[in-house]
Formats: sequence, structure tokens, C-alpha cells
Amino acid sequence: MKLSFMLNEECILTGLDGGERQKKEILTDLLNALYDGTELKNEGLSKDELLELVLVREREMTTGLGDGLAFPHARVENLTNAYTLLGICPSGTDFQSLDQKPVQFFVLSIVPQDKANLLLLSRAAIVRFLSVQENRRAALAAKDAFELWQQIDKSGIKIDQNILAKDIMRPQVGHITVAASLKDAARALHKYHCDSLPILDDQDCFAGDISCYDLFSYGLPDFFGNLHTISFVRNMDPFEKYFQTDRDIKISDLNIGRESPTISADSTLMEIVFEIATRNKHLLYVVDENKKLLGVIDRFSIVDKILVSA
Repeated sequence: MKLSFMLNEECILTGLDGGERQKKEILTDLLNALYDGTELKNEGLSKDELLELVLVREREMTTGLGDGLAFPHARVENLTNAYTLLGICPSGTDFQSLDQKPVQFFVLSIVPQDKANLLLLSRAAIVRFLSVQENRRAALAAKDAFELWQQIDKSGIKIDQNILAKDIMRPQVGHITVAASLKDAARALHKYHCDSLPILDDQDCFAGDISCYDLFSYGLPDFFGNLHTISFVRNMDPFEKYFQTDRDIKISDLNIGRESPTISADSTLMEIVFEIATRNKHLLYVVDENKKLLGVIDRFSIVDKILVSA
């Protein structure tokens, strides 16, 4: 089914006001448009009830996943149909996104509790549409909903049956370069409050990753790896002393000695779950055929988008 068949003119809101507005105000505008323009108003729930369900999800964790995109949603028991609205905010607005950048594209979804896959499928199709820069520009410049709907129809984007890595990945926030030092890596990991970061080469291609574990391993003396307990070495030099030596060594000089967890953008959900669950990888870097980094999928992505929110 074409995306334009599901996302009709009534399910598109252009010219959404941004600026300094609060998240609740923005969500109210989105929900009002979806409620008044679809059969959602006949489902037996008030706007206030639906708004609270959406806000509850936002309190758990922001649905602003980065790259100008946010996916507010709610799963509702005994709902007859699934409802999705695309909202465009040309000026951008703060939505507490993971990358701390303004959101311009909102995908609001209200779906039945027992048909959560519809949320992922419709969301994935919209993301594919917006992944084309020409479509993004057209969406931001659209004078009205019909003009944007025509662009969506023209794109020929379909709602597929398979969820792929590119559909559930989130933008990667932060990276380091091969020319960075060990000290730079530590600072970057601290800045982004993360356990690992991708390494990019001179052509901005994925060249591996470095983690807090790698820093610990490099800083510790070799004999530590063979110890079963440190009870007898408690009075040795302070642990932090090991991180004062060669801290300006370049990342390119390190031999991390492990395969970085990558997956292609067209990998299926089953392949993703296999890598994360069976092979015990806590995250996967999504790369294209040229090793360009497209995004990242972590264990929380599966819990949030598959097991809980979708």
C-alpha cells in the first residue's frame, strides 16, 4: 500500500508553530488536527485523555530521536483503527531531542494496543520519505497539506511488511576521528555520557569504535588480565596513575583487537535481534555499502520500539 493512501490530506499539518512553545502545546496542536480530521473522534476517548496518554510516553523518555524528527505516540486498548499524522514545523522547536537539535518533523501515532506493528510500519514509511533531502525541502516549503500530500504521492513510497535497520535506527550523537588522542576519546565519551563512540576516518567513513572498556584495558598493566582478585595489591599505586601515561597517544596507534559491531541499513529485524540477543552485542552501528555511518541501534531501541512502544 502506498504511503499516500494511508496519510491523506487530513492527516498532514503544515506550518506548525514552533518557537518557544512547550512540548504540551505542540502535542495539543498535533492531536487536535488528528482528532478532528479522522475517525479518532468516534473512538470513545476525549482529546484530553489521548493527550495524557501521549504525555505519559514522553515522560518515560523523549520521542525526539534526533535529525529533526520526533515520534510522539500512544497505544490504546480497544481502539478500532490506527491513526497517524505528519506535522511540519518549518522554524523548528525544542522537543528535548536526544541530539538536542530542534524538531521540524513530527509523526504522531495513536494505535491499538494489539496492533502495534502498524505504528512501526507507518513510521518507517514516513522516515523513508523524509530521508530524501528533496522531500524534506518540499515538506518544509509546502504551502498547505495538499501540496505536501502530492509530494508524498509522487514519491511512490510504500508501507512495507518488513522492518529494516534503517527504519528503527536513531542518529548517532557524537564521534571521534582516527587522529584523536586517547585523552580526546575520554573527553568525548564523558561529553556524550555514553559507553562507546564510533571512529571516523579522513573520509568520514566508519573505521571502528572505542569504548570505556578499551580505555580501561589500555590503562591497566598487562598482569592485571591474569588476576582473579586484587585483594593482595590494594596498596599499589592508585588506579588513576595508569591513565597518566601516554594519554596523548593517537587512536590510530591503538590496537583495540576486536571487530566493531556493524550492520547494513537493509538488515531485517530478525537479523538485528540475532546480533543483539544471540551474539550479545549491546549496540550496532548501521553503515551503508561505502562504510558511511547512518545511525545506531542499541538494546533500548529494541525494547522501546519493538517490545514497548511498537
